[in-house]
Amino acid sequence: MIKKFLLNLYIWPLFSVVTLVIILLIPFIWLGNRVTLRVPVSRAFRLGIRIYGLILVRWIPFFAPVRLQDRSGGMPETGIYVANHNSALDPYCYGVLSGEYAFLTSWPFGIPFYRWVMKKAQYLNAAWDWNTLLEKSVQLLENGCSLIIWPEGHRSRNGELGKFKNGAFRLACETGYPIVPVCITGTYKLMPPGSRLLTPSRVRVTVLSPHYPPAGLSGRIAVQELSDRVRETLAKKLKKTE
Repeated sequence: MIKKFLLNLYIWPLFSVVTLVIILLIPFIWLGNRVTLRVPVSRAFRLGIRIYGLILVRWIPFFAPVRLQDRSGGMPETGIYVANHNSALDPYCYGVLSGEYAFLTSWPFGIPFYRWVMKKAQYLNAAWDWNTLLEKSVQLLENGCSLIIWPEGHRSRNGELGKFKNGAFRLACETGYPIVPVCITGTYKLMPPGSRLLTPSRVRVTVLSPHYPPAGLSGRIAVQELSDRVRETLAKKLKKTE
């Protein structure tokens, strides 16, 4: 109980300070980018969001930072990353990965400031129709930006891997880009759905081998085969960590 109290006393004030500082720095970073680097605004926002996540999960919790394990055998330059989803903290964990990423999600688009950031970063709104999602996803992928999709569609309420939706796998089959499974462990204990306080926990992000769309198959059969294969891979990894 004492450790839990001290953890929350330490983390939440720092989380608030870092978030406020990042928000206050946005105009200056934007101006500096226009004058010097001239990186596309969307790319600059995506990089900034990744650095923000890295600070929160690696630098602030110096006593128990999120650990990254690369078991992929070589991550593709661009791919569709899918992970199990147990906590609101899961998206921040992607800060430990290098590269450029865009999330496919929905709830942040309903919050005024978050909606503005999502649009600037060209994140994908899961509420869009399929043709719009496909078009914008292809644009990002072809520009070297990987996608992050939660195949369960929502956080698990019991810590178990849920049923997968087909969107990520249909996207992979229609574009040819690989699915990269990501196993996130420790966040369900750290802050499960419904909790507002953190419980001390070791968090690990494990990147597994990429799965490519099945050759010789098409349509729903190919999508289902790829989905089943990726889910089995994640389920096996999660079982080993129990």
